[in-house]
Amino acid sequence: MIRLAVVLTAHLALLLVADTLSAADAQQLRSDYLRGRYAEVIEKLGEQPTSTGEVLLSVRCLDAQGKRDEALAQAEAFLKDGATNADLLAEIARLQFERGELDKSAEAVKRTLALDDDQTLARWLSAELARSRGNLDEALAGYEWFIDYYNDNDQFDRPEDLYYVGLAAAQYARWTRNSSQFQFLVQDLFPDVLKRDQEFWPAELAMAELFAEKYNMAEAAKHLNLAVAINANSADVMALKAAIELDGYQVDAALRTAEQALSINPRHVVAKRLQGQAKLTDFRPEQAIAILQEAVDLNPANQTSLGYLAAAMLAADGEATANTESGEPTRFGKLVAKVEAQHKNPGEFYAALGEGCDIVRKYPDAVKYLQLASEKMPQLISVHGDLGMVLMRLGDEPTAKQVLDESFEADPFNVRVKNTLQVLDVLAQYETIETEHFLVRFDPAKDRLLAVYMARFLEDEVFPKVCQGLDFTPPEKTLIEIFNDAKNTKGHGWFSARMVGLPYIGTVGACAGKMIAMASPESVQEPYNWAHVIRHEFVHVVNLQQTNFNIPHWFTEALAVSYESEQRPPDWNQVLARRLAEDNVFNLDNINYGFIRPKDQDDWTMAYCQAYYYSQFIVQEFGDDALQRMLTAYREYRTTDEILQDLFQVDKEDFERRYREFLQKQIAGVKLASSDQRSFAELVEAAQDKPEDGDAQAELAYVYFQRKALPDARKFALKAIEADKDQPLAKYVLGRLYLTIGDTEKGLAQIEEAANGERFERNSVALLAGLRIKQGKIDDALKYYERGAEQEPATTDWQESILRVYLLKKDNEALVKLIPKLSALKHHDPLLRKKMAEIELQQKNWDEAVRWAYEAIGIRVSDADAHALLAQAYRGQEAWELAAREFEVAGQLRPKTVSWSVEAAQLYAQANKPEKAKAVAKRVLEIEPDNASAQAVLKNESDSP
Repeated sequence: MIRLAVVLTAHLALLLVADTLSAADAQQLRSDYLRGRYAEVIEKLGEQPTSTGEVLLSVRCLDAQGKRDEALAQAEAFLKDGATNADLLAEIARLQFERGELDKSAEAVKRTLALDDDQTLARWLSAELARSRGNLDEALAGYEWFIDYYNDNDQFDRPEDLYYVGLAAAQYARWTRNSSQFQFLVQDLFPDVLKRDQEFWPAELAMAELFAEKYNMAEAAKHLNLAVAINANSADVMALKAAIELDGYQVDAALRTAEQALSINPRHVVAKRLQGQAKLTDFRPEQAIAILQEAVDLNPANQTSLGYLAAAMLAADGEATANTESGEPTRFGKLVAKVEAQHKNPGEFYAALGEGCDIVRKYPDAVKYLQLASEKMPQLISVHGDLGMVLMRLGDEPTAKQVLDESFEADPFNVRVKNTLQVLDVLAQYETIETEHFLVRFDPAKDRLLAVYMARFLEDEVFPKVCQGLDFTPPEKTLIEIFNDAKNTKGHGWFSARMVGLPYIGTVGACAGKMIAMASPESVQEPYNWAHVIRHEFVHVVNLQQTNFNIPHWFTEALAVSYESEQRPPDWNQVLARRLAEDNVFNLDNINYGFIRPKDQDDWTMAYCQAYYYSQFIVQEFGDDALQRMLTAYREYRTTDEILQDLFQVDKEDFERRYREFLQKQIAGVKLASSDQRSFAELVEAAQDKPEDGDAQAELAYVYFQRKALPDARKFALKAIEADKDQPLAKYVLGRLYLTIGDTEKGLAQIEEAANGERFERNSVALLAGLRIKQGKIDDALKYYERGAEQEPATTDWQESILRVYLLKKDNEALVKLIPKLSALKHHDPLLRKKMAEIELQQKNWDEAVRWAYEAIGIRVSDADAHALLAQAYRGQEAWELAAREFEVAGQLRPKTVSWSVEAAQLYAQANKPEKAKAVAKRVLEIEPDNASAQAVLKNESDSP
């Protein structure tokens, strides 16, 4: 939830009252101020402005640059000279309020209203002071004053007056659950402010904030950009931009934008707080504490800053308020006690504390403090939505629905709340399979079969291995929800909305500690290994709970990948080799970025790859129990840096250096294409600088050929041959160029020379192998593919080509050796597994056939052939009932293949399951009334005593 202090702008007359300035000059100065030209305005006004209007403008420009003490001193000095002005007194009250000097601010507000009872900035501050002090009824009355003021006045000459009406009306609408005011504010009132003064950017900013708090980010961005277009030198504008970026997990961008805001105004509380929140989002609580303390020092009365500071302390030390041994209060306990003592109603403090706990995935604590915030200050409608979302993450959907219904009734424009309630409507149509350790929810019309097999897989394969391996058993049943297409929305869309309330997550499965959601593999275009995904996510369930939600993102992903499969994806080492060559790999300080905000697919791949290799490296260096020791340490609120230093006695810099050496060993033998190693510009430079280097000329020729710049390709290929008559890549390029002009004889001659030379050239070898296949020279093709596999063992394309040759040759003996290696790398390929099951069945290796058929089902549960293969394997094991079950499923998936259903009926009869046998036989007869085998089953079962 984006939580910002509302912008307090200067209360300036449209035309400055000045003895020394003309109306035009005054108007220009105001325009310069609104455009962010603060230094220029101050320079024009001089060191000692002479009129109230000039002082007001000077004070605001000073404050906008973070010179609040200087601004306050200037305003107070002017009044000491005998001047009396309500606008200037109100400005003094605002400066004191933003420094947290509430008593002084209240006194200045009192003096202001004594001079002008309708002074809108003072009226706004009066309501805000009451809110800050916990006098909520008084605050509400203060906001309501603006409603009456608006209704009683037909004309507003100053845009500032109308602006404060808008701020107060928005707050009054939130507190009174009057959601209809939202449309009025963004469609009428704030646009009216801009009609009076098109440079009045705070109105655009107010609309941006209203849309952002409702997660309508498209509209928020539109109005924020309009505000930036007017005043890109506003710390307030930059702070909201940073808040939106941070809400989208763009931590680096948010930090840069917050720094930009602070470069404009070093004392900007919200910008400083956002820096702390960013560090909290990045799971760096100690750094967050230091920064958030600075934000609190800027305004000690700001409950939101205090709440985030408390969240950072909780993340660093735990939720205990006192030390268990000494009884002394913890720093978290001290802060909570101080806030409770100093604030009549710390509802906003607990709201920020709960939100901060949500950020660091301390979901149980988030629920606790968001509930407390809601109890203490029910006016905070955003808390209801935040609480509902956290309850959803914890799987407490009945309570979440109640909370979210209340939130939606109060604010039906909140996109995230609305989406989540729609998810709950979809889930209301789902059914549940309950096992000893799981609750599996699914669409009964589309995913019943998947849910049945997933429930079995979880209990038989996942739960015992993961819990035993990690030495922890979750105390409650884990909720799993499978989302399929519904209401014109794809299953992946519902899955995304289930997890974050917004349209898109870049995965098919996700875990929130006590529940797992996933897009049904039956609702996506490409099959994926749901068995791997569910095992992966359950590891997160165990890790998060066993560390009390303290485990870093990279570490839980490392463990989850380790349990997912014995083999790593084939593209990992290629990407890793390229990134190592570029000196662009993650370290422990930034690896989490690859998970929560990857710049591209390579970042995503590298994050998982490097996390896994971190875990392997740690085991290699520090022992088989090292990972378990780390889990225990994280539960004790120890950081990764502390673990390296205290548990493993290793310097972090040395650890990272040795880890890089470990990575280099993992990519031994991986060959990168030239374009992966050097940019086009670098290739051009290398060819120009080294005309005698045939390889450099050939690499550039190849890139030109890929770009279809054929004359250039020919030019540099010939240069390569001139420098090195045996250069194979150059020969390949020339061969391809001959082929493009129809000279097949010369083209093939060049390619064959390249393919058969001493130096391996993959393009020519692959092309020639494919040609031999077309010519029916399969054994020749195999030799070429085998050469490729020998030269590039880290890639799978050669092995896949060899597989196709073996299939053409029907060489089962060779297939049995190759398919296991290839399938371990191709996690989502059911065809490989089915082929392996077929071969094992032919060889009567029943146990292996069961394993391979079951793996195929773990990718596509609706594959009838896979179930039939599994049935045959069970039949070979004489597991009659299991075989019958699988034949029955295969027959249901493909009813016209009645032989499967007949087999199921016969096997049920053999397993002494007469009722099941008769039921299946009857279904066969509905399709083929004259089926003799089905009739025989019915007759035999009817004749049985």
